[in-house]
Amino acid sequence: MIDLNTAAEQIWLETQADCPNISIEVLPETDSTNTQLLARGRAGDTAPMLLAAHQQTAGRGRHGRQWVAQPGDSLTFSLGLALDLDLVPGGGSALSLAVGLAIAEALDEGLAGLQGPAPAPITLKWPNDLWWQQRKLGGILIEATPAPGVLPGQRWVVIGVGINLRPQGDQAAGLEHACLQDLSAAPLTAGQVWAWTAPKLLRAVRRFALEGFAPLQAAYARRDALAGHDVALWQGPGGQGNALLRGTPTDTGRADGVDQQGALLVHTDTGLQRWTTGDVSVRLAASAPSPTPPPA
Repeated sequence: MIDLNTAAEQIWLETQADCPNISIEVLPETDSTNTQLLARGRAGDTAPMLLAAHQQTAGRGRHGRQWVAQPGDSLTFSLGLALDLDLVPGGGSALSLAVGLAIAEALDEGLAGLQGPAPAPITLKWPNDLWWQQRKLGGILIEATPAPGVLPGQRWVVIGVGINLRPQGDQAAGLEHACLQDLSAAPLTAGQVWAWTAPKLLRAVRRFALEGFAPLQAAYARRDALAGHDVALWQGPGGQGNALLRGTPTDTGRADGVDQQGALLVHTDTGLQRWTTGDVSVRLAASAPSPTPPPA
């Protein structure tokens, strides 16, 4: 808690010029920082807000997946602000890509300032995952809701970020052990990483609202973990979680980057397909699970 509170003061000082009315809060425990900020927006509390938690008891990811970690093993925080995503040049569907890029750049910059050899760069798995050497390092969950008091056309948008400081199982990477080769260095703390990422995230979201994703396309391409690889894609109603991935893929092909609106481009047997964010899941074909066999 102490290091998160210290980071909150640092973040407040760094963001005042860009967003003087922002509020920053740290909770010892909550169900989900996204859930908390969604509720506050629906209650009319729609000034820009950053909320971090020492522990989340019901963290969420895309398609209803759980985000579970022990206190101190991860950083979980959310940014809430009113946005009119319909006015974003090219559309607002690429917001998760812009957020991921901002977080990856901030983490690389923070790690570069530490002693020891430069770590491998963090990559991005479309549409909302941070990767290190093809293992998940963090995730992004964006939710929006109508809210009283916002301007016409705006919604209350909540951007949730979860970053593993230490590995969470065999399939996930941890920032401390995966990205730092000098293990004799002082352990990374959630507050340290929050201070690296939150100011850059706020600036990136405000810039995205004005300029869209097109100016970020080249920078995203340099971190694209899927480009040039065979992938499998599933499309289905939200809320199915991992059950969606146990069926036969909707399509397969070779990923060819993203376009100026942030859509995933995939070369398939029927030609170049364009996939937008939403109820879509994508896996590298080599790591895609085998379809569940029908009952005998």
